[in-house]
Amino acid sequence: MGENSFRLETELDIVLYTIPVESVSSRWLDWLEYDRGPGIFHIPDDVYLGVRAQGLHDTEIRKLAAELKPVENLRYLNLTENRGITNEGMAAVGTLRQLRYLNIGACDVNNQGMAFLPNLVNLEYLNLSYCNRITEKTAPFTQKLPKLKYLDLQGCIKINTGGLKKFEKKGLTIYKP
Repeated sequence: MGENSFRLETELDIVLYTIPVESVSSRWLDWLEYDRGPGIFHIPDDVYLGVRAQGLHDTEIRKLAAELKPVENLRYLNLTENRGITNEGMAAVGTLRQLRYLNIGACDVNNQGMAFLPNLVNLEYLNLSYCNRITEKTAPFTQKLPKLKYLDLQGCIKINTGGLKKFEKKGLTIYKP
């Protein structure tokens, strides 16, 4: 264990995952369960932290984002299927500038709700799968992510082939079968 740790305190029902700093992976299955909340946690500085939260609404995501903001080794946030998170709640995720991987698949957000994305300057992997309310009007927000390497748009039924072109940029892999 590293000599330092990051403290996380939450009243929310979340699952914490870790992966050693030297073996970072974008595959969620490579991360190992560390603990479950609510509680007070001390995350070693030699691992990266991933958080999976389900059943959240706007109030809870704002609270979770505030709790995670000071955790410097946070890299992954998995919010998939949180249909209670809307545009208003998603804005709080934009404060988590340390994120590299974000999964907001099947959340109830639309194009305006993606306005927080440009704040995530370190984001490399973004999963928007089954966000049925987004269109190609989300593309300008993803274009402003300087480190984005992978974008999942599977099941985004309002993005057609022409609209998909607006997301394309050099070095970006887009998944949309």
